[in-house]
Amino acid sequence: MSDRADSWLNLDYDTITLRLEELASAFHAVSIVNPRNKKVVKLYPNRVEELHSVCDARWNRRGDCRYCIVEKAMSIKGRAEKFEFIEDDIYFVVAQYTEIEGVPYVIEMVSSMEESALMGVSGTGGVIEKIAHLDMAIYADSLTKAWNRRFYDEKVQEKQYQALAMIDIDHFKDINDGYGHSVGDLALKTSADLIQSCVRSSDQLIRYGGDEFILCFPKITEEAFRRKLHRIRKKVEQLCFEEYPDLHITLSIGGYYAKSMVKSLMPLADHMLYSAK
Repeated sequence: MSDRADSWLNLDYDTITLRLEELASAFHAVSIVNPRNKKVVKLYPNRVEELHSVCDARWNRRGDCRYCIVEKAMSIKGRAEKFEFIEDDIYFVVAQYTEIEGVPYVIEMVSSMEESALMGVSGTGGVIEKIAHLDMAIYADSLTKAWNRRFYDEKVQEKQYQALAMIDIDHFKDINDGYGHSVGDLALKTSADLIQSCVRSSDQLIRYGGDEFILCFPKITEEAFRRKLHRIRKKVEQLCFEEYPDLHITLSIGGYYAKSMVKSLMPLADHMLYSAK
């Protein structure tokens, strides 16, 4: 751990109070956040008062941000940064891991940014749009445009979801061997596009590897979950390719319904997947 990171450890009440006053002169808003529940806290000499959710209060957003830098700072025990876009306003957000009286917290610091300041960096238009799409460049699978394995590893596996399905294309190796890899890519992309069309924007399709996908549902009823998976399977079976009339795609799907961490649901859904083959 660097010396700068060490300077945020083992702070007492008086030291953090002075540190927050210094930060307040440089940022528009500074908050101490409990990383376990994302609540803003107010420190007193002998007690801690929990206030409101940092996402609700700061960004007027229900639920977690897609890229939560509080989680990131906590996981690396260091500093994380991002740009946040709320309607026409742009904010630069810094999260710094700290320990106060031996208890881990994250300091969130926010600065409002003018577009002209960003424009001055490059001198060209479209800067805001480029920044807004940085996470897509990092976390989107280049072929299917689903989320990629890195997104699963960094953003999803530790989160709780209501249901999870593992999906793979049956006999995918035979498609590659018989038609060539370009047709295999077409099968992957077309299947992913169709799956995306069957789910909500809040549901997350992740290309886990090869022809294997994970579909995560943050909120869904058990009956709706079953219907959704059945619809996806039937829709893919109905796919037709004019240039390859003999090509037919089918899916094997293993779904598991239980609110739990994704990494706990994975082996259960995987077992169901192989039972479905």
